[in-house]
Amino acid sequence: MIAGMSIVLPALTVAFAAFCVWLAVRIYNRRERWAKWTAVGMVVTILVGYPLSFGPACWISSRMQPSGNVVSAIYWPFFLSMWQGPDITQEALQKYVHFGMPYGFGYTLSDNGIEFRDYNKSLPPEVKLPATAKEI
Repeated sequence: MIAGMSIVLPALTVAFAAFCVWLAVRIYNRRERWAKWTAVGMVVTILVGYPLSFGPACWISSRMQPSGNVVSAIYWPFFLSMWQGPDITQEALQKYVHFGMPYGFGYTLSDNGIEFRDYNKSLPPEVKLPATAKEI
């Protein structure tokens, strides 16, 4: 795990939980309209933003952290669906992961998550991948 995350992540979780409790008290006790809209906005952001951020998180991780440990921990429901879900879900998630990955990169899935690989580096020097997809 990334150094310091064992402290930062629990602290952020506690802060978020405290904010949610405070917001719930504002909604229940004072019936403030802004608090209700804030709660609705948070729920919509989480329900829409979390799935949409899955692809970009994989794309960044493939470039920055090929082991995929952090992405696997945060997005484990998606990797479980890619690993054991219905065929249509597996295919859609795999296409979403591949969409923004650099050319020549791939990944391996296991029950522990994902690991990204740069196949350009693992090939012998005499084997070259085509420069564009049209050359395949």
